[in-house]
Parts: sequence; C-alpha cells; structure tokens
Amino acid sequence: MRHRSNAALGVLLALAAVALFTPIFAAGKFAGGAVPALAIIWMRYLGGIATVVAATAATRTPLAALSSPRPHLHAVRALCGAGGGALAIHAASVLPVADAAAIGLTEGLMIVALAALLLKERVTARHWLAGGLCALGAFLVVRATTQEGASGDRSLEGAAAAFAGAFLIALETVLIKVLARQERALAVLAHVNVIAAILFAVPAWVAARAAGLGWADLWVFALLGPVAITAQFLNILAFRLADASILGPVSYAWILFAAVLGYVAFGEVPGPGVAAGAVLIVAGGVWLATLPTSSGGPPGRLPGPGGGGTS
Repeated sequence: MRHRSNAALGVLLALAAVALFTPIFAAGKFAGGAVPALAIIWMRYLGGIATVVAATAATRTPLAALSSPRPHLHAVRALCGAGGGALAIHAASVLPVADAAAIGLTEGLMIVALAALLLKERVTARHWLAGGLCALGAFLVVRATTQEGASGDRSLEGAAAAFAGAFLIALETVLIKVLARQERALAVLAHVNVIAAILFAVPAWVAARAAGLGWADLWVFALLGPVAITAQFLNILAFRLADASILGPVSYAWILFAAVLGYVAFGEVPGPGVAAGAVLIVAGGVWLATLPTSSGGPPGRLPGPGGGGTS
C-alpha cells in the first residue's frame, strides 16, 4: 500500500512538473512574438543561475562538489538544450501551442534512435513500430497545420523549428543519460545554466537589440529560471518515489496542458487532423516509454517538455 501511495505521489509531482514547463514553452506567444526566442531562453538561463546559486548556498554545497571532469560534454549538452529550447519556444510562438507541442513530442522516437546509434542500446521491432506511430502522427499534425493555415505562411517555418528543437532536445536527453550516471544533479544543473548563458549571451543580446528591446523589456523572462528549476526538482522527487516505467508516459500529458493553455490563453482549438495526429504521437510515445531496453528497464526519460527536463 505504501508503494502505491508513493507511486501516486510521484505521478502527481511529475504532472506538476509538466504543468510548470508548459508556460515556459509558450513564453514567446505570451510575448506576442515580439521578443526573440534566443533572448527568452538566455534570460531563462540567467534566472536559472541565480536559482542554482541560491540552492547551493541554502544546502551549503561546496563549490568543489560542482566541478566536472567532462566540461566538454556539458558544453555540447548546453548548446543542444538551449538551442532546442529556443527553437521550441519559437515554434510555439508561430504555431498553435498544441500543434507545436505535438510535433515536439516526437523527441521520444528521436531519443530511441539516438540511443541505439550513440549508446548502442538494443532497439527491437516493437520500438520501431511504436516510433512509426509517432512518425505517422507527426505527419498528420504537420499536414493539418499547413492545410488549415492557422499560422499563415509561417506554418512550415514553425513545423521545421519544432522538429529541429525536438531533435536537439533528444540529443540533450541522451547526453543527460551519460552525465547523470556519475555526477550530482546540482552539478549538472549548474553547468548547463552557466555554460548556456555564456554561449548565448552575444547572439541573444544582438537579437534583442535588433528587435529594439533592452533590459527593461527582458528582465521578466528571468523568472522562467526559478520555474524551470522548480519543475526539475519536482522531477527528481518524482523519480525517487516511482519507477521510470510509471513516470515515462506522464510526459505525454504535455499535449493536454498545451491544448488547455492554448484554448484558455489564446482561444486556439485544435482541428481534427491535429487531434488525430496527437493521439497517435501519444500512443506511440507511451508505448516507447514502457518498452524494455538492453539494460532491462524502460528508457529513462524525465517527464516534461524537453525529455530530460533539465534545460
């Protein structure tokens, strides 16, 4: 009975994390598309740095404990995470939120393919069949989005950004799997926030200035940092209470949160083609999340947009 109650609490915490990530994903749309996605993601990382510093001080963690023997992997991971996050935010600012979220969920298929290629994990015919459902669903979403013309001439641009963002975030998730095996969670968070803030400082500021924006227009997006760190902390607690096989499918609740947010905040109603595609993506993704891998368990994937959810 205690195990069941712990699992139930873990699912609730994971759902809360997904809910917190959803407005971050839609931040560009809340800004009316007037703030470049690069500037938003950069400010999010600045806010993340402040949050990690506060957490380090509160837990009295020595700075030596945050060091890493593999800073190059953290740099690649930060580049993928920040780039993927910026593309996802841009996609949601161009497309209806639910459409962009549905395409973004194809990262589950991409994670399986990259894990097989880079980590040499065993991928069975069932993995590819489940991935095929995701791919078919993504095709239906893109086809419906472009035909319905919800975004005018920018629908293809938004779809391309969503797919590219999903690929980069899938690559980041594979890197997280490598790093998280040997390094502390706080160290991983510290590295990605600091490195990403440095890497994207100049491009983000140039994009902001080109849009005629200054600090007064951008500071509010730094609040996304604490929100993201809180969501990541909830993910960690969730995985301490429940197995990955239970929590993996929870990440696909993102499409529900995105649809609700899109309807409430922007009056968006997904068309039948998008709805049908989203159902296939979720079905294939949940199937993928519960299939065993070569290590004997389901593919570990933190719930929430961005797979690893540590961007």
